[in-house]
Amino acid sequence: MSRFRFILCLSAMSVFAYPVALSAAASSLACNPCSLLIHPSSFILHPFALPHPLQGPPARKINPEALKKYVGRYGLDAGIIPISTLDVSLENGELWVKPSVVKKRRLVHKSKTVFVDEIEGTPLSFNKDEDGKIVSVDFEYEGAKYTAARVTLPPPSLKGNTTFRLKGYADASIVALAGSFNGWNQSEYILGREGDEWVCRVDLEPGKHAYKFIVDGNWLLDPANPNTEDDDYGVKNSVIIVVKLSGPRPP
Repeated sequence: MSRFRFILCLSAMSVFAYPVALSAAASSLACNPCSLLIHPSSFILHPFALPHPLQGPPARKINPEALKKYVGRYGLDAGIIPISTLDVSLENGELWVKPSVVKKRRLVHKSKTVFVDEIEGTPLSFNKDEDGKIVSVDFEYEGAKYTAARVTLPPPSLKGNTTFRLKGYADASIVALAGSFNGWNQSEYILGREGDEWVCRVDLEPGKHAYKFIVDGNWLLDPANPNTEDDDYGVKNSVIIVVKLSGPRPP
């Protein structure tokens, strides 16, 4: 075999057996100085040893203490889009977000105050005020951009003339009550945990009131109340009728 053919064979083999090519070259060099004429392509690394061209850098790690400033609820007025709240939590040193009506997903840190939704691949940019406090978050929904303001949740509402109860959902983070009596604000009346159920007590005027529970951003009818009716948009809600008491309110 000519030297030219030997070089081509060595080049082709070295792509898949780089260590073998170097070993053979070293042995040949000891016996014959002419073996220094090795084709440059013989130094090409095995293709699987190269980084994948589409593989990005690993996710940047942030001190969990620094992530706490992003934790909380961010909300839009109900009815603008289906995503009306984003609940950001810190779990195992990573940020997670639970938008209303969809499942929770991890947030991957991209740069400074920008994170990426691991499922959708869209950015969430947190905004600060002059004092450096996080006050809102910009996010995308169906190609459009929206800004959700940070919401300070009140303590559970446990005093009032009307009691709402929801059994189960022991693992829920935030359970709220919204209805026609508060403009469907889902961050005003928060339920507290009592035994094996969630409880909310509010003062309601006599008359008919439509309402729903919101469990971690997901709206649901009251499973203990069979009375429902559709609103003007065809959305079914639970309904309660508050009757005025003639005597003193029970303790």
